[in-house]
Amino acid sequence: MTDLRRLRTDLSLRASGILSLAIAVTAIHTLARLHSPTGALAILLAAIGFLCASGGAVLVIVGHHIHDRVQVSARWRRVAR
Repeated sequence: MTDLRRLRTDLSLRASGILSLAIAVTAIHTLARLHSPTGALAILLAAIGFLCASGGAVLVIVGHHIHDRVQVSARWRRVAR
């Protein structure tokens, strides 16, 4: 049962990554079609495109492994007091 849950989580994370990439493409395409690419709208579209493309690429590539635990170096661990 856990394998089915893990597969469902992986597929839904990757699908949300594809959706985020589609939003990024739409924002960048709209930015490219602006007649005067200056102002707040252009900056907003560029930020949306960048953030959605970055997050979407991570979700598509990594999938459910985004929840994996990583080992932290001793230098950066909290000291028990």
